[in-house]
Amino acid sequence: TYPNFRWVVLQSGTAGAPAARLGLLTTPHGTVETPAFIFCATKACCKGMTPEMLREAGSQIILSNTYHLMLQPGSEIIKTLGGLQKTTGWRGPMLTDSGGYQIFSMGFGSVSSEIKGRHMTEDCGWKPSVQRINENGAEFRSYHDGSRQLLTPERSINVQQELGADLILVLDECTPFNVDKEYTAQSTRRSHRWAIRSLDEFVRGDDGTQALYGIIQGGTYPDLRMESIEFTNRQPFFGTAIGGSLGADKGMMHDVVATTAKHCRTDRPIH
Repeated sequence: TYPNFRWVVLQSGTAGAPAARLGLLTTPHGTVETPAFIFCATKACCKGMTPEMLREAGSQIILSNTYHLMLQPGSEIIKTLGGLQKTTGWRGPMLTDSGGYQIFSMGFGSVSSEIKGRHMTEDCGWKPSVQRINENGAEFRSYHDGSRQLLTPERSINVQQELGADLILVLDECTPFNVDKEYTAQSTRRSHRWAIRSLDEFVRGDDGTQALYGIIQGGTYPDLRMESIEFTNRQPFFGTAIGGSLGADKGMMHDVVATTAKHCRTDRPIH
């Protein structure tokens, strides 16, 4: 249970958009009217804007990246400084991702490039940073100092607990859309096992100030998406995130998101 968090649907469904919802997402640092766009404060700041400017523009919630902050300056330093709320000066609802997306987008290039329309290859001088992915976690080299790093589900949760955002995510593997179905199935099921480990670690350190989201994977394969939806719906998460690469273009992305969202639990917010 998440006693300090609340999700309420105020209105749902219209003739043209039966799955649409208006809601209120309440956190210890404020309430978000949904749907809402989460602005990205990658390294605990939104470039070119102060927290005051963000509030004046109507921003309700911001996101910081676990991957970048664990490498520099380190979650221990941010915790010592009072967590992300004090470090950013935001004083409002915040979310951190698990670090998985950055590991695989920076490690393989393809995931981020698909979404942003770029093509990163070793022929262009780009070098992958991921060393190994296995049941334990993801091994990679830090882009900051070249050190070897291991991100496990437990470490991801520990780092996010030290960062102190309201909403945090389980560790998952973000696969490109163009990998074969066999690998996507193996990756999706590994992400499920990582999700259970993330949940167990979250419970061990839970102090009531954070809520955990599960992540749906499965690539562009409907049956794998459905398997991941059913798994995520069964777990005691506060919210649901639709994850992974969502296709080769915006049309495919819209189809994947729409198909996935209509099967998600209606009593949870969706990211």
